[in-house]
Amino acid sequence: MATSLDNTKGNIVIVGATGNTGLQLVAQALERNYKVTALVRNPEKLAALEHKHLEVITCDLMNPLELTAHMEGRIAVLSALGQPGLQISAITLYEDSMKSIVTAMRNAKVKRLICVTSFYTKYQPDIYPFKFKLIIRPMIGRHLDSMFIMEEYLEKECQDLDYTIVRPPRLLDDRMIEKEVKVNENGYFFPGESTANRIPRANVARFMLDILKEEKYIRQAVAIDMSAM
Repeated sequence: MATSLDNTKGNIVIVGATGNTGLQLVAQALERNYKVTALVRNPEKLAALEHKHLEVITCDLMNPLELTAHMEGRIAVLSALGQPGLQISAITLYEDSMKSIVTAMRNAKVKRLICVTSFYTKYQPDIYPFKFKLIIRPMIGRHLDSMFIMEEYLEKECQDLDYTIVRPPRLLDDRMIEKEVKVNENGYFFPGESTANRIPRANVARFMLDILKEEKYIRQAVAIDMSAM
């Protein structure tokens, strides 16, 4: 007998689904006919998005045993987790949450992971643009440090997973731009290139879903950007 999933492309998990990038991921994944399990802390933020292929589950992202039950039978995990606001003291959200997610993925036998970090996660002020030292590092340096620890964890301890780390520049809430995303494989930014250094969240979400479909950039980190807008 036919089931409601017969015409879907597969079941995926999205974490960080209630943030602005996560909302784009959920909406676009549903448009592509995926069945989406959104693991969230506050389900009210997804209350307006009703779809027969969307399951919203409240859970503790730092509890891998709890996560495991919701990852079983899924083909991939996409993470748009982020911590909003300026942070003066050190944060550990990114590495702590990723260790929990990876443990749950291994328990549930899910291998594909696509996650978002940022330009400039590795501290290299001598080669980064002046605006990095003047603006970016003072504003989000604590976030970048935690992201880099997370990236190092994936690269050094998670070779059993098919992960991709996506490093975008400044994220915009603008509508999607119908231009091809530029990719710098294993790069932390685009040295010496004229790019926009800002990108709509909608384009980041589309890129993540494209590489999920195409199985590209396995066990790699990629910087992405748009052509000058």
